[in-house]
Parts: sequence; C-alpha cells; structure tokens
Amino acid sequence: MTRLLVAMEREGEALALPFELIGIGADSVPSIALDDIIVNVGYCGGDGIAPGTIVEPQAVIDAETGEWIDLPLHFDGVEGVAPALCITSPTFVTTPLMTGPAVYDMELAKLARIPCKALYTLKIVSDNLNEGDCEDFSDEAAWARIRELLVSAGLIQLSAAQR
Repeated sequence: MTRLLVAMEREGEALALPFELIGIGADSVPSIALDDIIVNVGYCGGDGIAPGTIVEPQAVIDAETGEWIDLPLHFDGVEGVAPALCITSPTFVTTPLMTGPAVYDMELAKLARIPCKALYTLKIVSDNLNEGDCEDFSDEAAWARIRELLVSAGLIQLSAAQR
C-alpha cells in the first residue's frame, strides 16, 4: 500500500489527496508494513536553495547522531526537481549546520530508518531558515507539480476533480 505521510495538516490540505498526519518530528508515524511504500511530502527550510524549489533528498543526515543515510533518487533528472542533502533536526533550524546548500526538516531521518518496500521523498523549500517565512509560505503550483510527479511515478491516481 502507498502511504502519503505529511508532518503538518496544512501540507496535507495543500497536497489535496488522502494523507496520514505524522506530526512535526514524525512523532505519530502509523504502523508501516514491509510491503508499504512511504511517500513523504512537505515543506522544508533551505540554505542556498530558493523558496519554492522542489527537492528530492539524495541523503539525509540526522543532526543529533550524525548518521548519514543514502536515499534512492526516483526523480533524478526530472525537470523541476533538484537533488539535495537533507538534515533532520529535532528543532527548527535557523542557522546552517553545515557549509554548502542543504535542506532542513524534522522527519526524514526517522522515516528513512523504517523498513518498507520503498521511500519516496519530495520537499518544497518554504524558507531560508526563517520560521516566520515558513509559516506564511504557500505555493499551489509546487503542490500541483508534486501531484503530477506522484502520478508519473505510478504512486497515485487523480480523479478529474483533483487535477
């Protein structure tokens, strides 16, 4: 089964598809079966990456442990999707934790450790490490593009009303 996981209600509403809310920090992840496909979409902060950019993390670093987890790229070379390094922190990051472009979230490292059939992750950069900008950010075109990408990957089907 394909599981669409989002951290915040407003991400799920913007996605406009059935979703499961996992909470900021992935504190409420449902039970995942080995044959489930996890699809994590949502906002992230960016350093050196412009707000509105859709990124697919190629790896995630757990900011607490330093663990590096390589991630498969499912959208490599797809127009409008940039590969990026993601750093997962337990708190909102306001200053870069490394040199060079990266995105920051609060869930991906936890999700990357869950045994499952596949993990797909697409993030929309909402801010340049500014929590106020993150809260105010909205980009319907980016969410529409994410829906298109999920359809093209065969992960979801859209009804005429959802297109």
